[in-house]
Amino acid sequence: MITRSRLMLLCLLVAVGASQSVSAQGGAPATPGPAPAANAMVSTDSTGRVTLLREEFFYERRGRRDPFASLIASGEVRPLFADLRVTGILVDPATGNSVAMLKDASTNQLYRAKVGAVFGRIRVTAIRANEVALAIEEFGNTRQEVLMLKDPRKEKTP
Repeated sequence: MITRSRLMLLCLLVAVGASQSVSAQGGAPATPGPAPAANAMVSTDSTGRVTLLREEFFYERRGRRDPFASLIASGEVRPLFADLRVTGILVDPATGNSVAMLKDASTNQLYRAKVGAVFGRIRVTAIRANEVALAIEEFGNTRQEVLMLKDPRKEKTP
């Protein structure tokens, strides 16, 4: 299967080879003119020189991370599941707009989580009265974990 870029390269090589063979035979140099119909993929400028067009890509950056930046250096792997604690849950069974407050114990950062929210490699899958279900993506695998809301009245203070 010939791709567009290979076809353009082939047309360019044929055009360059034809002009060199005419010059090598002692004939008159090739005069610039319109490209033949078979070379429709090759474009020329006003002087007859072949111009190469390359395919361009655009990365929509809004709301996405830099794909070439290191996750470890940028700190985007945070929060770690082991550091998360549930500090509060507001359940709205009628509309499904429940909100959970999660705290990263190592950085003291608070996260306001709704179902579908993503924090690093952690995605919130469900919020219930006393627990928050999470999907954690690590090394291409997804595992399910549950964080329980601890009742401060049941905890003992030393």
